[in-house]
Amino acid sequence: PRGAGARRRGGVVADAKKRKGFAELMGGNSAEDSAPSTSGDGKAAKTNEDRCPCGGGAIGATYASCCKKYHDGEAYPADAVTLMRTRFSAYAKGKGLYVVKTTHPDNPLMKEGSKTASGKVVSTLARDVETTCAKVKFYDLEIVRDKAGLKPDEEHFVGFKYKCRVVGQKGFNELPEERHAELSTFRTVDGEWKFLDGIQGEA
Repeated sequence: PRGAGARRRGGVVADAKKRKGFAELMGGNSAEDSAPSTSGDGKAAKTNEDRCPCGGGAIGATYASCCKKYHDGEAYPADAVTLMRTRFSAYAKGKGLYVVKTTHPDNPLMKEGSKTASGKVVSTLARDVETTCAKVKFYDLEIVRDKAGLKPDEEHFVGFKYKCRVVGQKGFNELPEERHAELSTFRTVDGEWKFLDGIQGEA
C-alpha cells in the first residue's frame, strides 16, 4: 500500500533528531567520489527490461549476472552498498524472504512487527514486505551517498534515491510515479552486513 509499507521498504523510519551527528558522519564521500558498485561480475543487459533492478553497476548487468546469486543464496554481499542494491532488487523481484534475511535483528519491525498508535501489533515484517512487493513497482535506483561509520567494520551509511509506482491495487490503474530518498544504516551481525533502519526524505 501507499505510505509506511511501501516507503519504509521493510525498515522503520527513524527520527532524525535521534541521529544527532549524522551530518558529521555523512560529510565527504558522495557517490561521485567513489567507484561505481555492481552486485556481481556482470553480463551487460541488451535492453533496459533485462537490466538488473539495482541498475547493474557501471555496465548495466543483467539480473542473472548481478543480484540473482544473492537472492538464490549462492553468495552474500561483502559490503553495505552491495547489500543495499540486492535488497532493492529483492523488492523489485518479489524476493521477500531475502529482505527479511538481510534485516538486522534490532530493527523494530523485525522484533515487534507493525503497530497501531495504540500499540496493537497488526502485521509482521515478512507480511509487510510481501504486500509491498505485490503492490509497488520499484525502479531507477541511484546511490548518492556511501560512508563508513565510526567503526567502519561494523557500521555503514548508504544514501539513495529511487522511483516507484503503486500498481497492484484491484480496480485502480497504475498510480502516478513517486520519487523517494532514504539514508539507511547498516550494521554487521557475525561479520555479515544487515539493514538496521532508514531515514526517509534524506540521502
